[in-house]
Amino acid sequence: MTVAVDIADLATRIPAPLRVRVGTPDDLERSVEFQNRYARPAMVVPIATVRRFEAHNPQPKRLLLVIEEPSGDVVAVGMMSDGGSFARKDGSFNGGVRVAPEHRRRGIGGALLERLEAHARGHGAPRITGSARGDEPDGVRSALRHGYRETNRRINSFLDVPAFDLSRFEDPETVARRAGVRLVTYSELERERAADIDALQREVYELGVTAGQDIPRPEPIEMPPYEAIREMFFGATSFDRASTILALRGGRIVSETLTDMRSPGVAYTNFTGTVREERGKGLALALKLRAIAELKREGARLFGTTNDEQNAAMRGINAKLGYEPDPPVIELEKRIS
Repeated sequence: MTVAVDIADLATRIPAPLRVRVGTPDDLERSVEFQNRYARPAMVVPIATVRRFEAHNPQPKRLLLVIEEPSGDVVAVGMMSDGGSFARKDGSFNGGVRVAPEHRRRGIGGALLERLEAHARGHGAPRITGSARGDEPDGVRSALRHGYRETNRRINSFLDVPAFDLSRFEDPETVARRAGVRLVTYSELERERAADIDALQREVYELGVTAGQDIPRPEPIEMPPYEAIREMFFGATSFDRASTILALRGGRIVSETLTDMRSPGVAYTNFTGTVREERGKGLALALKLRAIAELKREGARLFGTTNDEQNAAMRGINAKLGYEPDPPVIELEKRIS
């Protein structure tokens, strides 16, 4: 999971009686549990998701650092990686540090960050990316002091599914008929195309890659090859086939919203997109409404999504639906030699 590294110098900078060590595979789940303590409600990462991601996306260049109390309780973690299958073409690394509130302002975060940066630099990374939450200004200020600059803002927002009133909106099927398309759940289409599931999943993937290039953001999204993420995504028990909704013109998928059930009662939109020639017909809103209807039937409590701040079109749809935005996630970058 990690490479062998020397952290002797780092250890001298960690205040006693705390101790720092290089994480092992067993520590990955502990570090996620630590991060989850401070996560917004719908952004908690299930341990099962971490295990699945780890099984299908080995990251031999990752460095995980763990700081503990003598009792073994985790009080800080830091991680730096090229992303494995999600590695960017320019070789950049992504990382982050979190310190428990009661141990902040003791130099721990800065010491971890500098050692993680040295790890990325040792692998020839031209830059490091990361993020900080807008409701944690100390983290943003610390990143800026260490030479990072803001590059983008992303907005996490959430919908109260039980309270959502579908009757306020036009029936999705009416929108579909007007546009001349057919709405289906992934479950339905999977049954229809049972003879070639791989072709179906490739088509879903390709639409995501194509439409994803049009998302307004500072740099385009780099998707891993289909083969690298097929099992990670479609093979997951969290991929919610009932509330993943697709619009078909003839036999071709022209719009899709893909849903993941991150934890019991908490659903999340992984992607919503429409091919260029079908935009402006209300399909994205219709798909989201159909997904919400399915999630109501499933008993979901929250429905989350994330959008770049510049993505006015999708954020407008979410505002119309009544999504409540969280403070922004501030994306950061540091160029290194």
